Amino acid sequence: MIGNDYLFTDIGIDSFSFHAPRYYINLEELARARGVDPDKYSKGLMLKEMRFPEADEDIISIGLKAAYSALLRGNINPKEIDAIFVGTETITYAVKSVSNIFAELLNVNQNCLTQDIYNACAGGTLAILNAIALIEKDVINKALVISADISKYPLGSPSEPTQGSGAIALIISRNPRIASFSKKFGKVSGNVNDFWRPPGTDTAEVFGHYSVDSYLKFQLEAYDDLIDKIGEFYADFYAFHAPFSKLPLKCMRQIIEKRWVHNLNNLLKVNRTQLKDSLFQKLDSFLQDISVLPEYVYLNLKERGLSSKKLEKLSNWVVSNVKGKILPHLSVPMHFGNMYNAAVWAQIMYILENYAKENNTIYFGSYGSGATCITGILKTKYGFRKVVDRGPKIDDFLQNNKEHKTIEEYEKLKSGEIQPEFVVGKVVEHELNDNRGFYLRFCDEGCIIPNIEGLNYCPQGHSGFHERFFPLYAKLDSDPIKTDTYDLSYLNKGYVRIESNVNKENTLEYEIRRVKMKDEELSAKGLLNWSPKYIKAGRIVH
Repeated sequence: MIGNDYLFTDIGIDSFSFHAPRYYINLEELARARGVDPDKYSKGLMLKEMRFPEADEDIISIGLKAAYSALLRGNINPKEIDAIFVGTETITYAVKSVSNIFAELLNVNQNCLTQDIYNACAGGTLAILNAIALIEKDVINKALVISADISKYPLGSPSEPTQGSGAIALIISRNPRIASFSKKFGKVSGNVNDFWRPPGTDTAEVFGHYSVDSYLKFQLEAYDDLIDKIGEFYADFYAFHAPFSKLPLKCMRQIIEKRWVHNLNNLLKVNRTQLKDSLFQKLDSFLQDISVLPEYVYLNLKERGLSSKKLEKLSNWVVSNVKGKILPHLSVPMHFGNMYNAAVWAQIMYILENYAKENNTIYFGSYGSGATCITGILKTKYGFRKVVDRGPKIDDFLQNNKEHKTIEEYEKLKSGEIQPEFVVGKVVEHELNDNRGFYLRFCDEGCIIPNIEGLNYCPQGHSGFHERFFPLYAKLDSDPIKTDTYDLSYLNKGYVRIESNVNKENTLEYEIRRVKMKDEELSAKGLLNWSPKYIKAGRIVH
């Protein structure tokens, strides 16, 4: 789409980042534990691994790290951010915006607009549309959009292998350095009961086949709506919401079969029925094995009597328009599972980090059950790699930032049988940290309180106001001490929570984790709190 700059705005992605929990299970191991043929997961769903949170990890934990990394990657001062939008369906509070929690932890401009958007898996994309519209109207200048989710299904249920968790953060502004959004978006909505979570429950209900039918229908109609607005187009990459990796392939097949087939007819001058019989009816199966794709096309269509020249054209067409456009970024849902609001945007980030070139276009189809679908296009900017090539990258999480857990460990964590050990120690800033980190304010008992004049005291009546800097990377400077889970007063004594297995030789990295309060009654009613926790770090990202 080079030369189609008129289709795009001057508003887009100026920086981004990704974060996910470390813990994962191998889905072949899960299949065997459930008495299921492993091919059902690896080929039927195209899934290999599933990420899941630790006992004290939630969307604040993973969303904060994604957001902070996006600021660092783009070398953006938090005070430049004057809007934070959060897309999630993993509700922390029924009433109280978690975007305000992020604003406090990230130390952004106090004159900041904050909003949480709940719309199944489309909330994050709707947050992006909000940001674009408010920037266009000069209501805000620079928005931080965080999408963070932890999907949960019952142990042993058909949906269990599609669980996942992760967070993305996008910084949206005028004159973006990475990619610009299209001026128009496709959209379609309808009252569909394909997926829902009743009040008071933390696992979702889903009608499997009905949900898939809804997803495919809405994706295709939103694609058509975008074409009606901007005309026929062919993007360099296609990213779709991915409850599991196989579903975007089904979506791409429908687009090819129902929207692109006439172009193939023109290219090859062959009969539509012949094409459907020889290629499209088996598209799902042969796309599963990338390596056999060209050979499959060649052998299958040679039997139809197509000349070698036409076979080569078709094979090249499939490779360029399917294999290279849809398959590479499916590594993300394949290894992280369904990240709900973060699902489609994590794939787009993976494209930008590994495959996209200047002036490339990326089509996206963002689907939220219930149901709504939003489609649009991004176009990469000249020199975008100057920002994108800084870490951390999704490949870091795919290869290094991960910790394997057995099925038994996963089941105990999921059922609440395993709780984190509460260990504290004193830390010092790592020599390679370069002043990166977080400021927190808290009372004598460790409750986080705001740095707002007149409100900088504990609502529970605890005395004291302390401000402390917590470096992103640190080293242990004392012996570990086990302590009472409900006593957070160690914070104002210079201590911090640490993993139970760290020692003074380890490089440690800052996390923030959910903690129980002393007053169980208040905690049960929703007065939650978070506390810094240092875990073993991989390599230090500069």
